[in-house]
Amino acid sequence: MLRTKIIVAAAVFSAFVAQPLGAPAPAQDANGEQPGSLLGGPREEPIQQLELQPGLLHTEYSSAAQAFAPRRLIYIVQSPDGEVLGKHGISFTGLVVDGKPTILLEREYAFPFAGRSRLAVHWENLLPLEYQLELLSAAGASGAEPQETWAVQYYYDLVAVSIKGGNYETFYSFRHPLKAYDLDELYLLFSMLAVGRLPARSVVFVTAPFKHRNYAVLLERLEREAIYAADAERHVCVHLRLTFSDFTEEFYVEALPPHRVVKFTAGELVFTLLQDETGYEQAAEPRARQTGSSPGGRF
Repeated sequence: MLRTKIIVAAAVFSAFVAQPLGAPAPAQDANGEQPGSLLGGPREEPIQQLELQPGLLHTEYSSAAQAFAPRRLIYIVQSPDGEVLGKHGISFTGLVVDGKPTILLEREYAFPFAGRSRLAVHWENLLPLEYQLELLSAAGASGAEPQETWAVQYYYDLVAVSIKGGNYETFYSFRHPLKAYDLDELYLLFSMLAVGRLPARSVVFVTAPFKHRNYAVLLERLEREAIYAADAERHVCVHLRLTFSDFTEEFYVEALPPHRVVKFTAGELVFTLLQDETGYEQAAEPRARQTGSSPGGRF
């Protein structure tokens, strides 16, 4: 179905280590203490939730008072066997919405189905505000009327979702962790964060509103790798791996400026950088956008 091709499946990550019944007792050191006890030495540090400290953001994104050039990048989309399916456009920019500094992430899908999405997040903490996904026909142009619209509103600890089609409308809501990011937001996070300074292992809480679920995901910062993208350039990237219960997602982010996401996966699809349409020399103050211009609310 059209919607299942756009919405990336996700699942809860859990890591529990239990000693099987009948296993031998833990070894003891010379003082008779178990390794890792209070008297016998430190235990392995637990995996902590990722906290967005000021030092983790690139300088150009660290303050809403400092403008950055609107980013726009084009990726080719490939199947697991390497077949080129189409292109995917991603852009993000700083806005002032209802007097509050906001970052807007926009996506355009064309591989071969068509769709577009918009996600607004708080600039200060990057937590989601609103999300809207419009599913178009396979031949839908950028100005085409959507066949179906999915709108999401984030509140303090509640997610409200509405789905509207030709002659139907559905609503539902559920709770979410206070510090959870939208599933569609991972690209934005890794574009704005200094990923080379991330902990080697951390947990990120993610909300998938269209699946009516929240996930705890293991985020690992791996070794740097050289990636040859579709732009025929060699990029030295930080390799990030997101581990869910039954699959993994990969992101490769440039270690040097402009710190672009060069390659990433979503389900079985592979996205590789083709073209950077960003005008870095044309940065301007965050612009205000009129409210109420779409069914989603502020956009």
